[in-house]
Amino acid sequence: MLTLGIGGFVLAVERGTFTYSRASMLTVVEAENSSLSGPVVLVSDSEASGGSYLEFVSSNDNTNGQTADNFQPSAPYYATFYYMWYKNPSTDGGYSYWSDHGNNPPNSWFSHYLPDVVPGSFDPSRELYSTNDYETFKWQAGELRKAKQEVAIASWWGQGTKEDAALGRILNDFMARADNPYPRLRWAIYYEDEGFENPDLGKLVSDLGHIKSAFTNSPYYLRVDGKPVIFVYAGADDEPGSMTQRWYEANAQMNGEFYVVLKVFPGYTNDTYQPDSWHQYAPAARAGRHGPYSSYVSPGFWLDDGSVPRLARDLNSFDAAVAKMVADNVTWKLVETWNEWGEGTSVEPGHQVRTNSQGAEEIDPNGVPFGELYVNVLNKYLPELETGVN
Repeated sequence: MLTLGIGGFVLAVERGTFTYSRASMLTVVEAENSSLSGPVVLVSDSEASGGSYLEFVSSNDNTNGQTADNFQPSAPYYATFYYMWYKNPSTDGGYSYWSDHGNNPPNSWFSHYLPDVVPGSFDPSRELYSTNDYETFKWQAGELRKAKQEVAIASWWGQGTKEDAALGRILNDFMARADNPYPRLRWAIYYEDEGFENPDLGKLVSDLGHIKSAFTNSPYYLRVDGKPVIFVYAGADDEPGSMTQRWYEANAQMNGEFYVVLKVFPGYTNDTYQPDSWHQYAPAARAGRHGPYSSYVSPGFWLDDGSVPRLARDLNSFDAAVAKMVADNVTWKLVETWNEWGEGTSVEPGHQVRTNSQGAEEIDPNGVPFGELYVNVLNKYLPELETGVN
């Protein structure tokens, strides 16, 4: 084994070739194996030679007065909705979500698509992933970075839920690991219960207190104007003077701790109890804008419940929608969604599948092109990540 020290970075090499250049210095090492330590990461990139490349990062590098630990992106914010309800046997002892609607993974699963975790292969037993698996997280983080998403808005279903545990693991473990390919990705919560009930003031205050103590002290949690950000879903019965007042009063009891982004409804601009900002969650439409607050795009919507697509995937339409969203003068620019596979709204790489004569899912040779195409569109139009963003 040969160990190289390069400006505080350590690379232990036993097999393979490592080349390092800096100014006029060039070092080439032939060896048998390799391992990384220190603030250096192996970043997956299908366009790089060998499918990945080394990147030297440092939480101590000061860029515009910010380090990896205290970095926060600036407006406008490019964000996507991220789902944490996935489990599989190898990580968790059983399936969650993939088995919904009477499915029996890995033969069939709740989606018209399969995540393309292992490019070039069809392996549902591996690609029906778990949110709790770090290798899956690394793959996702690399793709989020390539798609130039600054913020992941994590679907959260309450205290003690599997999503509650998964977000804690992401913020307190996965994000802090030395080989995380995207340490300056920031996270916010999507409070889902408001869409299915009308939580009373006591429940809201309790949940906000839990979110504050469990998550918002993390350096990886998104803050705007110094406040941790929370997005709130809403139901059809949420209207002026109901949801808005409850959230206004709950945040007031928290001393105005949170930056609250509520979901729009008819008449939202005239409501007495205005939140910090507004958004729309409507991935069955290609795009929408609710300026000056937010705009969004969707790749498609095809719920795996026997129904026809509500929004067909069309890469050209998505391309045009993303270009327009980037030009919009709004605070929040949202991709709906990153990985809601059951509704077919994911831009995370995948493939369309069909059910064969034996009742098992297989790649659909007539399916719409997918793979990295949606990530590539986002990469093409979205601005470069802010200087120093890793």
